[in-house]
Amino acid sequence: MKTSNLISNYKKATIELLLLKLLSEQDMYGYQLSQELKKRSSQNYTILEGSMYPILYRLSDDKMISFHEEKAGKRQTRIYYHLEESGLSYYKELLKSYREYSKLIEFLIDSKEGDIYE
Repeated sequence: MKTSNLISNYKKATIELLLLKLLSEQDMYGYQLSQELKKRSSQNYTILEGSMYPILYRLSDDKMISFHEEKAGKRQTRIYYHLEESGLSYYKELLKSYREYSKLIEFLIDSKEGDIYE
């Protein structure tokens, strides 16, 4: 398997977590979410709309986030996403699980025979 395929799989597994992270800071619209991830990662993390919007729609259907429209110019409107209280709780659970699992994987990578994870 190529490294790029592995990175793609890692991204798929973390998109939801990262979107919730950004929305925990402030309401944002879709393009803003993707650009913020790109900016914070020094252009190393890009997210395609085809990957991002289905997650936002599902989170909205699950009442984790809500959205509202705002005018941006004469003809354009932007849909801003807002993290609801249930979404914040979910984000915290996801983050905790991610950190615990990452810690386990790091241990396993660095372990040798006889080491036991605690």
